Amino acid sequence: MQDESIPNLLLEKLLKTQERILGLIARAEPLSESLNAISQFSEERFPSMMASILVFEDSSQSLRKGGYGRLPSTFQDAIDGMAPGPMTGSCGTAAFRKSRVICEDVRIDPLWIQFREFAVAYGIRSAWSTPILGVEGNLTGVFGMYYGDCRAPSAEELELVDRFVNLASIAIERHRFEMRDLLTGLGSRKLLEKLVASWRINPKGKPFSVALLDLDNFKSHNAHLGRISADILLKQAAERISKHATFTDYAIRFDGDQFILITPAEGNSMRERFREVINAFRRPFHIKKIDIRLTVSAGIVDWDPSTTDFDGAFHQVEQACLEAKKLGGDRWVEYNDIKRKRADERLRISRIVKECIADQRLAPYMQPIIHIATGRPVGFEALARLTGLDETISPSTFIPIAEENSLIEELGISIYRSTCKFISERKLIDKKLTFNVNVSIHQLTREDFPFQVAEIAREFGVPNEQICFEVTDPQLLGKEGPSQEMLLKLKSMGFKVALDDFGLGYSSLELLKKVSFDRVKIDRSVTSQLGDGERGFALCKSILLQVVAVSDMRVIAEGIETQEQCDILQGLGCEFGQGYLWGRPVPSQEVFKWLEKTNLA
Repeated sequence: MQDESIPNLLLEKLLKTQERILGLIARAEPLSESLNAISQFSEERFPSMMASILVFEDSSQSLRKGGYGRLPSTFQDAIDGMAPGPMTGSCGTAAFRKSRVICEDVRIDPLWIQFREFAVAYGIRSAWSTPILGVEGNLTGVFGMYYGDCRAPSAEELELVDRFVNLASIAIERHRFEMRDLLTGLGSRKLLEKLVASWRINPKGKPFSVALLDLDNFKSHNAHLGRISADILLKQAAERISKHATFTDYAIRFDGDQFILITPAEGNSMRERFREVINAFRRPFHIKKIDIRLTVSAGIVDWDPSTTDFDGAFHQVEQACLEAKKLGGDRWVEYNDIKRKRADERLRISRIVKECIADQRLAPYMQPIIHIATGRPVGFEALARLTGLDETISPSTFIPIAEENSLIEELGISIYRSTCKFISERKLIDKKLTFNVNVSIHQLTREDFPFQVAEIAREFGVPNEQICFEVTDPQLLGKEGPSQEMLLKLKSMGFKVALDDFGLGYSSLELLKKVSFDRVKIDRSVTSQLGDGERGFALCKSILLQVVAVSDMRVIAEGIETQEQCDILQGLGCEFGQGYLWGRPVPSQEVFKWLEKTNLA
């Protein structure tokens, strides 16, 4: 039914504007766009009026910039952050009272006594403000109208203002809905993104303390309780966290069972807060009449937006949280300067690894695998090395960092491709040499991995039988899964597979029974004990007997550095060896020196 109090043309324009604004809201465009559109249309309808929409911020209990039309940016900045009060102009007072406030002459109205000179400086003589309320009657903002003359609003103006206020309420409520996590009621990840974006634009504010909280062993509780009860437990945990957050803090559900707490850095406030949070979690939770003990691990870092971006701060706080987990959980760890330097170094190395992969400066260095009885090479292991640098970075340093930063798959395929290319270019195809390449658990969980490596071998004309993939024992412990299936698939395609680092402490004879490895490599930590007495001899003999007992796999001893170690191993029946006794890993182009010595070139 048409509203007869509004002229047809105006009503038609109002409906079109309303449709456009609702479209902005539905598309989840930035809240400022919707509120600016409302302000600008209201000014278009009343040309002598200047409009503002302020949004009430729960965390700071203040009115923040929302939407504006013609009001100068200096005016907007001046009132941004104003707290509602009984004598705070028309907007602040309307927010405080939650009712409309009309000031026909700000020069004499007592509500403007604190802001009288400010208003006159901007040519404001009268001001009317209407609170914007949510569906539950909670304050969400204020719509303000300012005029250059002294006057009271007409019935038409008030009617249109109410329409504008309703639109603004819809926009703010939708925005707040998106900014809240539905399960816990805490801030959402989208709120965090918005906060970070605002701090990036204006990084000159006060520094913060940032905490990442991770519920210990929550996945086991989830599996035991079931999803519905686990959600109740998660909600109760969030309530305990929010209970210790003040109105100046931001409590956010970050991901699953992880939370972020951001608070102004003021002395030891965050540390004191966390003592309270940790203690709060030591009280049992009650779910299904069962007492559940749920602890929390946390990392804390001080963050200054003017010097460090949030991604850097989050990386640091994540490292601190992981450290708390490693120490057994139920504690918080502060990210200090030593950890900061260590993390910065790991970040630097990860970037170097990424650049070396992209620039093809990741190269395979070859170390010979020797038939102990004859001293002749039967193959080589291709080991990853970073080249073209002004420094030497050990594989024991950059390989774990590559794994942490999801670079290990790219690194592994790069070394494998370079090895196949070397075999092809050096015409080593069909030679009685096998080239061993390390493969990570991440690669073995990819269903397309066997087909990917087979295609690369075919590209360079390398027989699958000439490639042996080495995998470490700890990666395969546990139930049968994709990694074991991939090994069996590789074998069915003609590739050889070797179990690396056997005897390191996680050795599994069951695994040797499940997967028919072509080779088993005894870890250098075992070999290094040979020659140091009976204990080392007995350990090595025991491992060799275990392998022989379950299969007829060829055994390669790694880390052989002395002739004495070599002789002992040969006496124990170990057929193959690898180590500095015969040669260190060398660039692939130097492999021919080995082959020339043994007349295999």
